[in-house]
Amino acid sequence: MTREPAYVKPSTVRGMSQLIGLVGVLAALAGPLYAINGATQAHAAVEVPVELRGGPGLLSGAQLGLPEGVRLLPLGDGVSTQLSAWDSTVVEQLLARGDAAVLGIAVGLGAWLLRPVLDSVAAGRPFGTGSSRRLAALAAVVAVAGSIGPLLPQFGTLAVLDRLDLVGPDSPFVTEVTVAFLPIVVGASLLLVLAEAFRQGERIDSDVEGLV
Repeated sequence: MTREPAYVKPSTVRGMSQLIGLVGVLAALAGPLYAINGATQAHAAVEVPVELRGGPGLLSGAQLGLPEGVRLLPLGDGVSTQLSAWDSTVVEQLLARGDAAVLGIAVGLGAWLLRPVLDSVAAGRPFGTGSSRRLAALAAVVAVAGSIGPLLPQFGTLAVLDRLDLVGPDSPFVTEVTVAFLPIVVGASLLLVLAEAFRQGERIDSDVEGLV
């Protein structure tokens, strides 16, 4: 009986595992350090994402009546933009860069969870003990990081706008916090389905070993 060729060679999987481990370490260090570096720049300018309530027709600080030292940094569509404001606080700087810290930690955790799974695949035992639990934990990391990460810069925006007295019904900016749940749910769900497939594979593998 002819064996089907492997889609990915074990050596390639091992190389991917090492690369993911390296990326995980770098991300876990770089993300939090980037946020901490922002905290050292308190009283300097802080940049936070904002959305214009009046649409793309209002693009300049003069039109919006922004305080001195506050300006808009258009991103292209004229509605979603960034606001730069001096005299920032430590909390504002941390929140503005908080998504990078969360992403870095999440990538580090994801690499730590995924490497043993890849190593098991490279060794010819894809349903090694614990692979399903690691994939389920990875789904939890995606769900938590995907929910918390995008919220932090938005809270930073609210903190900056509140300091500048630009909140309330008369504010030219949208002051609502939103979360895009669909990508989070889809990503976490796919990982959970994969975890369940590995769990069933582990059970079958265990039953086969018991018969030998």
